[in-house]
Amino acid sequence: MRFGWPIVCLLLAGCTGASVAHMQVGMDAGSGDTDSDTGTGSDTDTDSQLDGGPVSWRFVAVGDSRGTGSAGGHAAEILAEIATAAVADEAELIIFLGDLVYGSLDPLELATELVLWRQTMEIAYDAGVGVYPVRGNHDDDSLAAWHAVFAGDYALPANGPPGEVNVTFAIEHSNALILGLDAYVNIHRVNQEWVDEQLAASDVVHVFAFSHEPAYQAYHADCLGSYPEERDAFWQSLQQAGVRAYFAGHDHLYAHARISDGDFDLDDDVHQVIVGTAGAPPAVWNGTYDGDNGDASVVPINHDLDCVGYVLVQIIGHEAELSWKKRLDGGIYEVQETWSYSAGGD
Repeated sequence: MRFGWPIVCLLLAGCTGASVAHMQVGMDAGSGDTDSDTGTGSDTDTDSQLDGGPVSWRFVAVGDSRGTGSAGGHAAEILAEIATAAVADEAELIIFLGDLVYGSLDPLELATELVLWRQTMEIAYDAGVGVYPVRGNHDDDSLAAWHAVFAGDYALPANGPPGEVNVTFAIEHSNALILGLDAYVNIHRVNQEWVDEQLAASDVVHVFAFSHEPAYQAYHADCLGSYPEERDAFWQSLQQAGVRAYFAGHDHLYAHARISDGDFDLDDDVHQVIVGTAGAPPAVWNGTYDGDNGDASVVPINHDLDCVGYVLVQIIGHEAELSWKKRLDGGIYEVQETWSYSAGGD
């Protein structure tokens, strides 16, 4: 383990949240290099070339490994399985969609839970996989705890907006930009000004975004749809930038929907993919997106209840394929749904 837990206690006892964010947390060098722009993991533009062909690489999207109030912490066995499966799938990144742990109002207890979560994810860290979590509503009670645990070799990209560094960030990896968005500094809203700046400055082939909360309500009413005008502006910015997939957790299920803007061009619609399937208690949902959807129409494509799994994204040049891989008996993860798109170009 690279992290000295007694040092976390000292940091939380003696530092404010602002100062903890800028301190190292007593680690060894660890495995893999850390890049100031990309956080954990490393850039793979050269390594991802296939005999001079298009760039090819993979990442995993999943969230919600939190335990229950009685069990606390996280679903370690399931999370370890998913991390192992991501490594076997040769994923270069894991974007984790929040609710890592059950959480606590006590910063030391929250930090303890987050350290244990991170220890489980050493399976991925040690394999050189970049791990990029955003906070969920169970992780958001202490910024000091978050900053203490996700520091040093485990720090997230330090390119977020003021007040959101290490919780909102941009991942620049190979031919993609992936925006990790906090929804709790400003409850149920993302930092739209920062999002607009990142999208305007990017000229990569693929752009993705993720946060803990769905933009369009499925099971939980508390989501980005709680502020429909802000949500609509966010969604429009994604669509105008050519984003095709937004990932979220919060709901403990898998749900894939296309958000139609009514222009009859399905190729420019953004898909919402909820993947809250890393071991949290399952939700019961009727499959209806009955929140305030503004002028958009939510077109359900698929959903799965009481399930464990993750989405594997494979990128080959301008093409992307998203596969929902569900846990079957014996801990085997098999593809249940596949969706693909082309970002255009040669």
